[in-house]
Amino acid sequence: MPDITYNRLYADCGRYAMNFNLYLDDRTAKELDRTARKLGETRSGLIRKALREWLDKKSLGNVGWPSLILEWQGAPDTPPFESHRDELLPPREDAFS
Repeated sequence: MPDITYNRLYADCGRYAMNFNLYLDDRTAKELDRTARKLGETRSGLIRKALREWLDKKSLGNVGWPSLILEWQGAPDTPPFESHRDELLPPREDAFS
């Protein structure tokens, strides 16, 4: 049975969000701030991306592809690769010549 309280507190447009505190040593916090500024990210956004990448690599059964790649649906304006097959040259008689 789902936890109704959890669903009410953390439901966010059909997705779940979680807030928590993270305590960092000064050196790590300063490096995080510097890197976030350099990349134009928030600290939370950078931590979220790093955690997602780490989880993608460590999850059982995952081949190690980043979630950005696994979730990519393609570019709608790009024609399918197969539409250019008629432009290809025919194979050579001897592939090694």
